[in-house]
Amino acid sequence: MAETDGLNKLREQLLSDISCSRGARNIVDIEDTICSKKVLIVLDDVDDSEQIRSLIGVKSLCSGTRIILTTRDKNVLNIRGFKCESMPYDMEGLSDKDALQLFSRHAFDVDSPPPGYFTLSENIVSTTGGLPLALRAIGSSLFGQEDIGIWEEMLEELGKIPHGNVLEMLEITYNALKPGQQQIFLDIACFFIGSDKINPIYMWKACGFSANSAITVLINRGMIKVLDNNIFLMHDLFRDLGRTISNRECSRLWDPDDIIRELRSTEINTSVQALYCEDLPLTEVDRDITVTSEQIKRFPHLRLLRLGNVTYQGDFTGCLSELKWIDLAYSDPRLFTATNLNPKNAVVMEISGVEEREDAVISLVGGAKKLKSLALSNIRSLYRTPTFSQHSVLEKVTVCRCENLKEIDCSICELTGLTHLIIYWNEELKKLPEQIGKLEKLRHLSLWNCKRLRELPDLVLKLKSLTNLNVANTGITGLPDSIDGLQSLSSLDLYQCHQIQELPKLPGSLTTLRLESKSLRTVPDLSNLTNLVELLLSDASDINGKLNIIQPCDLPWIGGVSKLRKLELCLLNVHTTSTDWASLALLEELTLKRLDLQKLKLLPSNSRVLELDNIRVEQVELDELHQLEELTIKRCELVTRISIPSSLRNLREAQVNSCKNLVEVQVVLKSIEYLDISNCKSLKRLVCQSSSSEEAGWNELQAPELSDGGRRVSLVSSSPKMRQRLILSKCPELHEIQFVSALESLRVFFVRECISLKRIGGLSNLKNLEDLEFKDCKSLQVVEGINELERLRWLQFCRCISMGKIIDASSSKIPNECCIHIWYCREFPGTGLYPPSFTWESYREEILNAATQASDSGPSEQQDDGDDNEANGIEGDDDKDNNVHEVLQSSRGPPLISSMGDNDENNDVAKEGKGKGDDDGDEDKMLKRR
Repeated sequence: MAETDGLNKLREQLLSDISCSRGARNIVDIEDTICSKKVLIVLDDVDDSEQIRSLIGVKSLCSGTRIILTTRDKNVLNIRGFKCESMPYDMEGLSDKDALQLFSRHAFDVDSPPPGYFTLSENIVSTTGGLPLALRAIGSSLFGQEDIGIWEEMLEELGKIPHGNVLEMLEITYNALKPGQQQIFLDIACFFIGSDKINPIYMWKACGFSANSAITVLINRGMIKVLDNNIFLMHDLFRDLGRTISNRECSRLWDPDDIIRELRSTEINTSVQALYCEDLPLTEVDRDITVTSEQIKRFPHLRLLRLGNVTYQGDFTGCLSELKWIDLAYSDPRLFTATNLNPKNAVVMEISGVEEREDAVISLVGGAKKLKSLALSNIRSLYRTPTFSQHSVLEKVTVCRCENLKEIDCSICELTGLTHLIIYWNEELKKLPEQIGKLEKLRHLSLWNCKRLRELPDLVLKLKSLTNLNVANTGITGLPDSIDGLQSLSSLDLYQCHQIQELPKLPGSLTTLRLESKSLRTVPDLSNLTNLVELLLSDASDINGKLNIIQPCDLPWIGGVSKLRKLELCLLNVHTTSTDWASLALLEELTLKRLDLQKLKLLPSNSRVLELDNIRVEQVELDELHQLEELTIKRCELVTRISIPSSLRNLREAQVNSCKNLVEVQVVLKSIEYLDISNCKSLKRLVCQSSSSEEAGWNELQAPELSDGGRRVSLVSSSPKMRQRLILSKCPELHEIQFVSALESLRVFFVRECISLKRIGGLSNLKNLEDLEFKDCKSLQVVEGINELERLRWLQFCRCISMGKIIDASSSKIPNECCIHIWYCREFPGTGLYPPSFTWESYREEILNAATQASDSGPSEQQDDGDDNEANGIEGDDDKDNNVHEVLQSSRGPPLISSMGDNDENNDVAKEGKGKGDDDGDEDKMLKRR
C-alpha cells in the first residue's frame, strides 16, 4: 500500500470504479457508496489498519460485499469500529519437492542439485519455509560457488535465523554483496523503484561504484528487475529490507518527519547520504520550511538532495562538495536568495517549477561543470537555454514545458558526448541550431509537441548514432530527402504531424514507425522496411472524415513486412484486395479503420487484438483466429451478420457498436468475459450459445422481431458457469418482457430508457437475481414476481412515473438487508434522490404503515385511486400491440425472445395477470405517496 499521496490517489480511483463518478473524494463518499452497493475490493500488501480505515471506512458493508487483502501482519485486521467479519487465511510455502526444484534452478540452472550438493541443498531449502523469494535469492547468491565451505557458511547463517523471519533471511543475500553493490541496492530500495536507471547510474559512477556490473549482479540474484524501458522494479520484501537497513544506519532519509527532525538537530550526522522528499508537508505551524547552509553543513557526506516546499538561505560555500545529485523541483523561488549554491561536483541537476529570473537559473547551472544530466522544466522565465560551453561532459539534456522558451543556445552543439536531447512541449520554439549535426553520439532526439517547429535542419542527417527520433505533434512539413542515410534509426514518431504530405524513402533499420497527417496525399511505399515491428499509418480521416488521399491505391507491400507485431491503418479510399494479411505470421494486434476491404479473410492466425472501425467490409471471417483475446467491430455499415465461433477459445472481450445494418449476431460463450452489442439499430436476432449443452448459463438468446432504435444488449461473465448480466437500454418498441421459465445464471438485470415498456412478468424465475434496476421507463406499470427474489441485494426504481403496485409487503421474500432506492415514481413512497438507500426491512415498515392508513380511509379515496389507475392507462388496448416479447428457457432447449400475437395462449395468460393486478384498488393505494 502507498503512503499518504498514494492513499489519496487510491481513494479517488476506488470511488471512480465503484460509483462511476469523479466528483466524490472523501471517506464519507466511499462509505455511503459501499453501504448501498455490493462490491469486490482487493487491497494488496496492507501493513497498517489505518490504510483500510482511510480507504473504505468502518461502516457496515452492503450484504455480499467482499474485501480481499494481503498482509504480513494479522493485526491490521483489528480495526476499532469495523463492522465486518474477517476470515484469515495463511498462505503456505512450497512443498519440499517444489522448493528444492526452484532453489536448484537458481543455484545450478537445473532442476536437481548435482552430486555432492544434494544434502546441503536440502538443508538450506528447509530453512526457508518454502518461501519462493528466499529460495530464488539464496540460490542465486550461491550460483557458481563451487567451494563447499561457502555453502556450509550459508547454511550456518540461515540456521541462526528464527523461523519465519523473512527479512533476516534475505539480509544474508544482502551481506553477500560487495560494498558498492550494497549502496546501489539501498538507493534503489529507498528512492528509485519505478524510476529510469540513467540518472542513478550517473550518480553511482560519480561515487566510484561499478554501477552496470552491480546492476547485473542484483538482477542475477533476483533482488531487482529492469524493464525493457530501463525502469527499476523491486519486490516489496526486498524494498522493506533495504529501507530497514537504511533506517538502522540512518543513511537515507525519505520520511518527512525524519527529515525535519534531522534538519532541526544541532549535531553533525556523518551517516546521512541522501535527503529525498519531493513534497515536504506544510502545516499551520510550519508554513515555510527553511533550509540553511548551517543545517546542510551538518551532513558532510550528503550526495543526493531533493526537497520540495523549502526555502534555501545562507552562504553554501563548501557545503555541497560531496553532492552528486541536486533536485530543486518546485522549490520556493526564494531559494535563489542563498549564495554560492553551486554544487561543483554534481552530475545530475533538476530544476522545475521555479519562478525566478532567467539569469539566476543560468547562474545556478553554470556552477556545476561536471553535469552529466540537466533537466529544466516548467520555468516560465526561461527564454533561452543556458550556455553549455562549460559543460563538456553533459550526456543528457531535457527542457520541457518552458512556455516562453524560444531558443536553444547553439553551444549545445559543442557537447560531443551528448546522447539524449529531449526538448518537448515548448510551444514557442521554432527551430533547432543548424550545427546540431555535430552531435555524433546523439541517440535520442525528441521534439514532441513543439507545435511551432516547421522543419528539421539538414545537418540532422549527420546524426549517424541516432536511434530514436520523435517529432510528434509538431508543425514540420516533411523530412529531409536523405533521411534513409540514418542507418541506426530504429524508431520514428510522426504522429499528429498534420502538415506532412508525403514521406521520402526511410531507413530500413526502422522497427517502429508512427505517422498521422491530415495532409497526406499518397500512401508511402514501405516495402523496404522489412524490420518493422510496429506500424501506425493514418490520414486522420477517422477524426475529420475528409478525403485526403488523392488517388485510390492498394497496399501490396504490407505482406512483405513480415516482422510486424502491431499494425494500425486508418486510410480512406484505400483498397486492400491484394493484401496478403495471412503472411503477417507474427502479428498480434491489428487495427483497421476507413479501409475498403469488401471481404476480410485469412487474417493472421496469431492475432490477439482485432479492431475494425468504419471499414467497407461485408464479411468478416474469424474462424482461424484461435489466439484472439479482444475483438471490436464498430461503424461497419456493410456488415449484416457477425458470427463469433467456438474456435475462438481465448476470446475475453467482444464489442459490436454502431453497425447500423447489422441484422444478426451469433456468439459462442466459451471464454468471453465481456460482450457488448450497442447502437445496432437493425439488429433482429442475437444468438448466444454456450460451447456445450452441459455448461450452465446462457444456451441461446434470440431476438427475432425487435425493432431497435439504439438497442443495447450486454452480457458480462467470468465464464458461462458464473456471473451473467443483462442490460436492455433504449429499446423504444419494447412493450413487454416475460420470463417464462428458469434463467438461473442471471445475476444482474437492468432496464433503462425503454419508454414504451409497460409490463415485466416472470421475475420469479430468476432465482439467483441479485441486482435489479429500472430507470426512465415512463410507461412501466407492472413488474410481476419481484416478491419471490430471495437473493436480491439491490433494487432501484428511478423516474418510472406510471409505476403501480409491484410489491406485496406482507408476504415478500426479499431479504431484509436488500438495499432499496426509489425516486420519482408517483405511486411509490420514495427513498430520496441519493443513496444511502433504505434496507428492505425499514422500507417494508413504511409500506405497511401506508397500507394501514389506506385501509382506514373512506370509499371516496378508493374511488379516486381507481381514477388514477385509469388515467395512468393500466387498463386499455395495450395488449393489441404485436410487441410482447418473451424469454423462454427449458432444460431441453434454448431460451427465446419471440414475437407473439393476440391469439397466442401465453399472451392471453399475460392479459389475465395484468387485469388481475389492476382490479385490486386497495392494494394499489398502499403504495400511494402520502
